[in-house]
Amino acid sequence: MASAAVNETVLHYETLGDGPPCVVVPGWPGVDHTYLRPGLDRLAGRLRLIFHDQRGHGRSARPAPDPVSLEQLADDAAALAAHLGAERTLALGHFHGASVALELALRHPWRVAGLVLVAASPGQLGSSESLADSLEAAPTPPDVEVLQRVPPASDAELQATMSALAPFFFHDTNDIESGKVFAGAVFDARAAVQVMQPLHWWSAVDRLGDVRVPVLLLTGRHDVFSPPWEAERIRRNVPHAELVVLEHSGHLPWVEQPDTFDAAVHAWLARLPL
Repeated sequence: MASAAVNETVLHYETLGDGPPCVVVPGWPGVDHTYLRPGLDRLAGRLRLIFHDQRGHGRSARPAPDPVSLEQLADDAAALAAHLGAERTLALGHFHGASVALELALRHPWRVAGLVLVAASPGQLGSSESLADSLEAAPTPPDVEVLQRVPPASDAELQATMSALAPFFFHDTNDIESGKVFAGAVFDARAAVQVMQPLHWWSAVDRLGDVRVPVLLLTGRHDVFSPPWEAERIRRNVPHAELVVLEHSGHLPWVEQPDTFDAAVHAWLARLPL
Protein backbone atom coordinates (compact mmCIF):
# COMPACT_ATOMS: atom_id res chain seq x y z
CA MET A 1 0.00 0.00 0.00
CA ALA A 2 1.17 3.53 -0.77
CA SER A 3 -0.12 7.08 -0.63
CA ALA A 4 0.55 10.31 -2.49
CA ALA A 5 -0.01 13.89 -1.34
CA VAL A 6 -1.57 15.67 -4.36
CA ASN A 7 -3.90 18.64 -4.80
CA GLU A 8 -4.16 19.25 -1.04
CA THR A 9 -5.34 15.72 -0.31
CA VAL A 10 -3.79 12.27 0.15
CA LEU A 11 -4.67 9.47 -2.26
CA HIS A 12 -4.21 5.78 -1.54
CA TYR A 13 -2.91 3.86 -4.56
CA GLU A 14 -1.56 0.47 -5.57
CA THR A 15 0.43 -0.36 -8.70
CA LEU A 16 0.68 -3.64 -10.56
CA GLY A 17 2.61 -4.59 -13.71
CA ASP A 18 5.56 -3.09 -15.58
CA GLY A 19 4.22 -1.88 -18.94
CA PRO A 20 2.97 1.55 -20.05
CA PRO A 21 1.19 3.35 -17.19
CA CYS A 22 -2.59 3.18 -16.94
CA VAL A 23 -4.56 5.03 -14.26
CA VAL A 24 -7.59 2.94 -13.26
CA VAL A 25 -10.58 5.04 -12.17
CA PRO A 26 -13.33 3.34 -10.11
CA GLY A 27 -16.90 4.26 -10.87
CA TRP A 28 -19.29 3.78 -7.95
CA PRO A 29 -19.62 6.86 -5.70
CA GLY A 30 -18.79 6.01 -2.12
CA VAL A 31 -17.04 2.72 -2.95
CA ASP A 32 -13.28 2.16 -3.10
CA HIS A 33 -11.40 0.63 -6.04
CA THR A 34 -11.33 -2.98 -4.83
CA TYR A 35 -14.49 -4.08 -6.68
CA LEU A 36 -12.46 -3.78 -9.91
CA ARG A 37 -10.13 -6.48 -8.73
CA PRO A 38 -8.95 -9.17 -9.20
CA GLY A 39 -10.52 -9.16 -12.68
CA LEU A 40 -8.70 -6.13 -14.08
CA ASP A 41 -5.43 -7.32 -12.54
CA ARG A 42 -5.11 -9.55 -15.60
CA LEU A 43 -4.19 -6.50 -17.68
CA ALA A 44 -0.99 -6.12 -15.63
CA GLY A 45 0.63 -8.51 -18.08
CA ARG A 46 0.58 -5.62 -20.58
CA LEU A 47 0.23 -2.46 -18.49
CA ARG A 48 1.44 -0.82 -15.30
CA LEU A 49 -1.92 -0.47 -13.59
CA ILE A 50 -2.34 2.41 -11.13
CA PHE A 51 -5.35 1.62 -8.96
CA HIS A 52 -6.42 4.36 -6.59
CA ASP A 53 -9.14 5.40 -4.18
CA GLN A 54 -10.55 8.78 -5.12
CA ARG A 55 -10.56 11.58 -2.56
CA GLY A 56 -13.03 10.81 0.20
CA HIS A 57 -13.11 7.13 -0.74
CA GLY A 58 -11.61 3.97 0.67
CA ARG A 59 -8.22 4.57 2.25
CA SER A 60 -7.75 8.07 0.83
CA ALA A 61 -8.14 11.24 2.89
CA ARG A 62 -11.59 12.70 3.65
CA PRO A 63 -12.05 16.25 2.29
CA ALA A 64 -14.37 18.94 3.60
CA PRO A 65 -18.09 18.07 3.31
CA ASP A 66 -18.56 19.85 -0.02
CA PRO A 67 -19.52 18.45 -3.44
CA VAL A 68 -16.59 16.84 -5.27
CA SER A 69 -16.69 17.54 -9.00
CA LEU A 70 -15.62 15.18 -11.75
CA GLU A 71 -13.17 17.89 -12.80
CA GLN A 72 -11.53 17.67 -9.37
CA LEU A 73 -11.33 13.88 -9.57
CA ALA A 74 -9.78 14.16 -13.03
CA ASP A 75 -7.21 16.66 -11.75
CA ASP A 76 -6.39 14.26 -8.92
CA ALA A 77 -5.83 11.39 -11.36
CA ALA A 78 -3.53 13.59 -13.45
CA ALA A 79 -1.60 14.68 -10.36
CA LEU A 80 -1.23 11.07 -9.21
CA ALA A 81 0.16 10.05 -12.60
CA ALA A 82 2.64 12.93 -12.45
CA HIS A 83 3.61 11.96 -8.89
CA LEU A 84 4.44 8.48 -10.17
CA GLY A 85 6.54 9.83 -13.02
CA ALA A 86 4.07 9.11 -15.83
CA GLU A 87 4.45 11.94 -18.33
CA ARG A 88 1.76 10.30 -20.47
CA THR A 89 -0.68 7.68 -19.28
CA LEU A 90 -3.57 5.60 -20.42
CA ALA A 91 -6.71 5.80 -18.33
CA LEU A 92 -9.24 3.02 -17.75
CA GLY A 93 -12.51 4.12 -16.20
CA HIS A 94 -15.59 2.16 -15.25
CA PHE A 95 -19.10 3.69 -15.15
CA HIS A 96 -18.80 7.12 -13.50
CA GLY A 97 -15.03 6.56 -13.50
CA ALA A 98 -15.27 6.60 -17.29
CA SER A 99 -16.72 10.10 -16.98
CA VAL A 100 -13.73 11.10 -14.86
CA ALA A 101 -11.43 9.60 -17.51
CA LEU A 102 -13.15 11.71 -20.19
CA GLU A 103 -12.58 14.82 -18.08
CA LEU A 104 -8.96 13.76 -17.64
CA ALA A 105 -8.49 13.65 -21.43
CA LEU A 106 -10.27 17.00 -21.88
CA ARG A 107 -8.50 18.84 -19.08
CA HIS A 108 -5.04 17.28 -19.42
CA PRO A 109 -4.72 16.23 -23.08
CA TRP A 110 -0.93 16.35 -23.01
CA ARG A 111 -0.87 13.68 -20.29
CA VAL A 112 -3.33 11.16 -21.79
CA ALA A 113 -2.28 8.62 -24.43
CA GLY A 114 -5.62 6.82 -24.72
CA LEU A 115 -8.82 5.87 -22.90
CA VAL A 116 -10.49 2.56 -22.13
CA LEU A 117 -14.06 3.36 -21.09
CA VAL A 118 -16.18 0.56 -19.64
CA ALA A 119 -19.94 0.99 -19.11
CA ALA A 120 -19.49 4.64 -19.99
CA SER A 121 -21.89 7.55 -20.39
CA PRO A 122 -21.19 11.13 -21.53
CA GLY A 123 -23.69 12.47 -18.99
CA GLN A 124 -26.69 14.72 -19.52
CA LEU A 125 -28.04 15.40 -23.01
CA GLY A 126 -25.99 17.71 -25.21
CA SER A 127 -27.16 20.54 -27.45
CA SER A 128 -27.41 18.19 -30.45
CA GLU A 129 -29.48 15.59 -28.58
CA SER A 130 -33.14 15.39 -27.65
CA LEU A 131 -35.29 13.52 -25.19
CA ALA A 132 -36.52 11.42 -28.09
CA ASP A 133 -32.96 10.13 -28.55
CA SER A 134 -32.97 8.79 -25.01
CA LEU A 135 -35.84 6.44 -25.88
CA GLU A 136 -33.22 4.24 -27.54
CA ALA A 137 -31.97 3.29 -24.08
CA ALA A 138 -33.54 0.37 -22.25
CA PRO A 139 -35.60 1.48 -19.23
CA THR A 140 -34.04 1.03 -15.81
CA PRO A 141 -35.58 -1.92 -13.95
CA PRO A 142 -37.96 -0.63 -11.25
CA ASP A 143 -36.08 -2.45 -8.48
CA VAL A 144 -32.84 -0.75 -9.49
CA GLU A 145 -34.50 2.65 -9.75
CA VAL A 146 -35.92 2.34 -6.24
CA LEU A 147 -32.56 1.33 -4.78
CA GLN A 148 -30.81 4.31 -6.37
CA ARG A 149 -33.46 6.91 -5.61
CA VAL A 150 -32.57 7.88 -2.03
CA PRO A 151 -29.06 9.02 -1.05
CA PRO A 152 -27.52 6.77 1.66
CA ALA A 153 -27.73 8.14 5.19
CA SER A 154 -24.92 5.97 6.59
CA ASP A 155 -22.04 3.77 5.50
CA ALA A 156 -24.04 0.70 6.51
CA GLU A 157 -26.99 1.85 4.40
CA LEU A 158 -24.72 2.39 1.40
CA GLN A 159 -23.23 -1.08 1.85
CA ALA A 160 -26.71 -2.62 2.03
CA THR A 161 -27.79 -0.75 -1.12
CA MET A 162 -24.73 -1.84 -3.08
CA SER A 163 -25.19 -5.43 -1.96
CA ALA A 164 -28.80 -5.30 -3.15
CA LEU A 165 -27.71 -3.83 -6.50
CA ALA A 166 -24.90 -6.35 -7.08
CA PRO A 167 -27.07 -9.11 -8.65
CA PHE A 168 -28.20 -6.60 -11.30
CA PHE A 169 -24.58 -6.21 -12.40
CA PHE A 170 -24.80 -9.53 -14.23
CA HIS A 171 -26.63 -10.68 -17.33
CA ASP A 172 -26.83 -14.22 -16.01
CA THR A 173 -27.52 -13.61 -12.33
CA ASN A 174 -24.92 -15.49 -10.38
CA ASP A 175 -25.41 -15.33 -6.63
CA ILE A 176 -21.87 -16.51 -5.98
CA GLU A 177 -20.30 -13.84 -8.19
CA SER A 178 -22.62 -11.06 -7.03
CA GLY A 179 -21.73 -11.84 -3.44
CA LYS A 180 -18.06 -11.29 -4.25
CA VAL A 181 -18.39 -7.91 -6.01
CA PHE A 182 -17.99 -5.80 -2.88
CA ALA A 183 -16.25 -8.32 -0.63
CA GLY A 184 -13.76 -6.37 1.47
CA ALA A 185 -14.82 -3.00 0.00
CA VAL A 186 -14.73 0.22 2.02
CA PHE A 187 -17.98 2.23 1.90
CA ASP A 188 -18.40 5.94 2.66
CA ALA A 189 -21.88 7.45 2.41
CA ARG A 190 -20.66 11.03 2.63
CA ALA A 191 -18.32 10.48 -0.31
CA ALA A 192 -21.21 8.98 -2.29
CA VAL A 193 -23.33 12.09 -1.77
CA GLN A 194 -20.41 14.43 -2.49
CA VAL A 195 -19.84 12.87 -5.91
CA MET A 196 -23.46 12.16 -6.87
CA GLN A 197 -24.52 15.80 -6.57
CA PRO A 198 -22.29 17.09 -9.43
CA LEU A 199 -23.13 14.02 -11.53
CA HIS A 200 -26.74 15.23 -11.83
CA TRP A 201 -25.71 18.11 -14.11
CA TRP A 202 -22.42 16.94 -15.61
CA SER A 203 -22.16 16.43 -19.39
CA ALA A 204 -19.29 16.01 -21.82
CA VAL A 205 -21.40 15.61 -24.96
CA ASP A 206 -20.72 19.04 -26.46
CA ARG A 207 -16.97 18.65 -25.78
CA LEU A 208 -16.43 15.11 -27.07
CA GLY A 209 -15.03 16.36 -30.37
CA ASP A 210 -12.08 17.72 -28.39
CA VAL A 211 -11.06 14.21 -27.24
CA ARG A 212 -8.26 13.56 -29.71
CA VAL A 213 -6.75 10.39 -28.26
CA PRO A 214 -7.77 6.84 -29.20
CA VAL A 215 -10.75 5.60 -27.20
CA LEU A 216 -11.90 2.02 -26.68
CA LEU A 217 -15.49 1.68 -25.46
CA LEU A 218 -16.51 -1.62 -23.87
CA THR A 219 -20.11 -2.18 -22.85
CA GLY A 220 -22.29 -5.11 -21.90
CA ARG A 221 -25.34 -5.66 -24.10
CA HIS A 222 -27.46 -6.20 -20.98
CA ASP A 223 -26.04 -3.46 -18.73
CA VAL A 224 -29.03 -1.93 -16.88
CA PHE A 225 -26.93 0.91 -15.39
CA SER A 226 -25.29 2.16 -18.58
CA PRO A 227 -26.79 0.47 -21.67
CA PRO A 228 -24.95 0.38 -25.03
CA TRP A 229 -26.82 3.48 -26.21
CA GLU A 230 -24.75 5.53 -23.76
CA ALA A 231 -21.48 4.28 -25.23
CA GLU A 232 -22.80 4.92 -28.73
CA ARG A 233 -23.35 8.58 -27.78
CA ILE A 234 -19.61 8.79 -27.14
CA ARG A 235 -18.54 6.76 -30.18
CA ARG A 236 -20.35 8.95 -32.68
CA ASN A 237 -18.84 12.15 -31.27
CA VAL A 238 -15.21 11.17 -30.55
CA PRO A 239 -13.00 11.17 -33.66
CA HIS A 240 -10.93 8.07 -32.78
CA ALA A 241 -13.37 5.87 -30.86
CA GLU A 242 -14.08 2.16 -31.21
CA LEU A 243 -17.05 0.42 -29.63
CA VAL A 244 -17.13 -3.23 -28.59
CA VAL A 245 -20.45 -4.59 -27.28
CA LEU A 246 -20.07 -7.76 -25.23
CA GLU A 247 -23.20 -9.69 -26.07
CA HIS A 248 -23.42 -11.87 -22.98
CA SER A 249 -22.49 -9.33 -20.30
CA GLY A 250 -24.06 -6.85 -17.96
CA HIS A 251 -22.29 -4.14 -15.97
CA LEU A 252 -19.03 -6.04 -15.35
CA PRO A 253 -17.98 -7.44 -18.74
CA TRP A 254 -14.47 -8.28 -17.53
CA VAL A 255 -16.12 -10.74 -15.12
CA GLU A 256 -18.77 -12.28 -17.38
CA GLN A 257 -16.74 -12.44 -20.60
CA PRO A 258 -13.11 -12.21 -19.46
CA ASP A 259 -11.53 -13.68 -22.59
CA THR A 260 -13.51 -11.43 -24.94
CA PHE A 261 -12.86 -8.39 -22.77
CA ASP A 262 -9.10 -9.03 -22.52
CA ALA A 263 -8.80 -9.78 -26.24
CA ALA A 264 -10.48 -6.49 -27.15
CA VAL A 265 -8.19 -4.50 -24.86
CA HIS A 266 -5.02 -6.26 -26.05
CA ALA A 267 -5.95 -5.84 -29.72
CA TRP A 268 -6.59 -2.13 -29.17
CA LEU A 269 -3.32 -1.70 -27.25
CA ALA A 270 -1.42 -3.40 -30.08
CA ARG A 271 -2.56 -0.63 -32.43
CA LEU A 272 -1.37 2.21 -30.19
CA PRO A 273 2.06 3.85 -30.56
CA LEU A 274 3.04 3.12 -26.95
